[in-house]
Amino acid sequence: MLLRHLQTVVRWFVTVDHVLRRRVPGRRTGVSGIPLDAKPTGSGNSGPFLPLSKVAAIVLVFGPIYGAAMGSYAYVVGKRSFVEQLPQLIYSGFKVPLLIAMTVAISIPSFFVINTLLALRDDFGEASRAIISAQAGMAVILGSFFPLTLFTYVSLGTSEASYAFAILVNAAMFGLASVSSQVLLRGYYQTLIQRNRRHLWMVRMWIVVYAFVGIQAGYILRPFIGNPMAPTTFLRRESFQNAYVKVIELVWKALSELSLLACF
Repeated sequence: MLLRHLQTVVRWFVTVDHVLRRRVPGRRTGVSGIPLDAKPTGSGNSGPFLPLSKVAAIVLVFGPIYGAAMGSYAYVVGKRSFVEQLPQLIYSGFKVPLLIAMTVAISIPSFFVINTLLALRDDFGEASRAIISAQAGMAVILGSFFPLTLFTYVSLGTSEASYAFAILVNAAMFGLASVSSQVLLRGYYQTLIQRNRRHLWMVRMWIVVYAFVGIQAGYILRPFIGNPMAPTTFLRRESFQNAYVKVIELVWKALSELSLLACF
């Protein structure tokens, strides 16, 4: 029984390694991650794509790891007990995979239309598998950031600007994970780009659409961190607002408070 569990753990690590290296277990690949036996045309079998079930499993494992780290803020800085903060940990752990799925689901239709307009519709099945496979990498990268987030929380202390700064740090973590996942997406897209150079523009366009939708979706699904001065809720009543205006206000507030603290 123990050996079986160890084998399962090893297989998980192997799968995660293949996600980051853009390779499918059991298939020989070149430097770019493209299987050496990949077919030159879109037959549905080319490219180092993961099955949807594995992508979902990886997102459901690594997403909640980072989500729980985000939601631990009030406990780590000593403003709430673990029991009081536990609901926020659960909510945030659930909402990170939901955010990833929601962002992709909203972005895909417009991406389909753009592919059609650029005469790339025949490759859309392969392109969508590349996008979905990259979400597994996004979740793994986020999960690897959880020690940095906890270390940041410990370093912030209980100053007035700490909560605003914690929000900015987590936003930066999501931004870095999103950009890094686009590197993976570019690798998944290599066979498509070799087939038609217009796919290179689609990769660049995807990150714009993904970021635009992701910022607003993240704002709607907040709180992820949880304000210690407010009750714990799954969603906030004022969630349906313009995220971009609020981000600018938040950055300005954090910088203003930090500059005031630096004067003393």
